Amino acid sequence: MLNVILVGVFFLAAETAAATDEEACLPAKDSSRIVAAGGSIAEMLYSLDAGNLLVAVDSTANYLPETANLPSIGYVRNLSAEGILALKPSLILGEHDMGPVEVLNQISNVEVEVKRIDERHSAQGIIDKFKCVARVLGKEEAAQEIFTSQFAQTVASLERNDQGSAFLPRAALVLNFVDNQPIIAGANTSGDGLLRMAGAQNIFSDIEGWKPLSRELLIAANPQHLVLTERALKSIGGLEGMLSDPLLASTDALEDNNVHAYGGMSLLGFGLQTLEVALSLKGAIK
Repeated sequence: MLNVILVGVFFLAAETAAATDEEACLPAKDSSRIVAAGGSIAEMLYSLDAGNLLVAVDSTANYLPETANLPSIGYVRNLSAEGILALKPSLILGEHDMGPVEVLNQISNVEVEVKRIDERHSAQGIIDKFKCVARVLGKEEAAQEIFTSQFAQTVASLERNDQGSAFLPRAALVLNFVDNQPIIAGANTSGDGLLRMAGAQNIFSDIEGWKPLSRELLIAANPQHLVLTERALKSIGGLEGMLSDPLLASTDALEDNNVHAYGGMSLLGFGLQTLEVALSLKGAIK
């Protein structure tokens, strides 16, 4: 019964959210040839069994094996009108940060429909995005069935508050290391949203955005858990490289072996895979 109630709550909330950006979520005029700008969008199209409609994706969809043979349109924030229009798309379906704006305007001016899907860094935000993509394709019933069968229990587990806020595990999320300097997730980032979804306290929530941080400040903050992209872990020489650094090795996270690495887009892309990653992390940091 609880799962049935949650399905209704989350999809009712999705309807409300869609109303704030009604045009983006309206059914497409022609979805026969879709260019997806954003890995989470491509992921959701495949989940909806609509991958056959894709004619190209951007580089952030490389984590999806299904896209291996599709043309690439470059990076979601740095698109080229000429490369996209050469593919003769009927619809450009992109994430909130798709751009630049001038390129999108150029594409729209030649009567190719462009839809930019809103993103919020929460479990509800992911479901809203999924529902919006499904509505664009006329697959709302399929989306609800997929959510009910595959994700309702995951979302219920993420929403369950197992601990009081005063006892949340203290965590930091590192996007990458540049010259051994960590790039950490501050407030209003996908990394901050992911930590909150997993039931962790972001110890750098007083910082805005993604910021480089000295290793000394990271050590002084002393996270109990360190969450990294696999790219970040590789750039620092793996767990062995971190343990060989006296500063990093002195943190509670390293001393207690609480280092958690995930694929970058699965961790931060806020597609459906991010729900599973957040639940995995929630279980790991209890």
